[in-house]
Amino acid sequence: GLDECHVISDIPANQATRILCVGTIEGRKNHLALLEACEALWSEGRKFELQLVGLARADTAGAALARIDALKKAGRSLRYDGPADDATLQSAYRHCAFTVYPSLIEGFGLPVLESLQHGKPCICSSLGALGESTRGGGCVGLPSVDALSLAAAMRNLLDKPTEIATLSAQARARKFKSWNDYANELTTWMATLGRRN
Repeated sequence: GLDECHVISDIPANQATRILCVGTIEGRKNHLALLEACEALWSEGRKFELQLVGLARADTAGAALARIDALKKAGRSLRYDGPADDATLQSAYRHCAFTVYPSLIEGFGLPVLESLQHGKPCICSSLGALGESTRGGGCVGLPSVDALSLAAAMRNLLDKPTEIATLSAQARARKFKSWNDYANELTTWMATLGRRN
């Protein structure tokens, strides 16, 4: 959670770069654009593994799940682990080089802050609630999370390990509020509201 920070990396030097995406598989999370971006990069010959973690929503996950299956059958380095417990999720963050959160619509975007707390850069939207999370460093904020923009941002990080290191240092330097901080801010604000008659 937001109260804990584990800045540990267990990436072996000889392992292919792992990119992590944590989030429910559903339409608004924009996995189809991420998968298209990854396919473009794999077609260019870039070596990396994409790891997806999250529950698939029965009502909107069908297209993304079909694409995941097709890419795996084509031999692409892609794993979809479904939902994960806390220990598995912590391990996924430890073993990735960076994360991508391609969501189109968010009210908060917890996986972005989780990524940063683990010292891992995150590629995500620079708009709305996610844009608020990008301020302070450690993120690559994009004005559009379409496949071309995602591919360009991922290509840049894959080609420039020094950029990953710089963003990781920024992420580790950030200070995060606890859930208690957020609750206290909310209740303090609520106390300023006028009483209804």
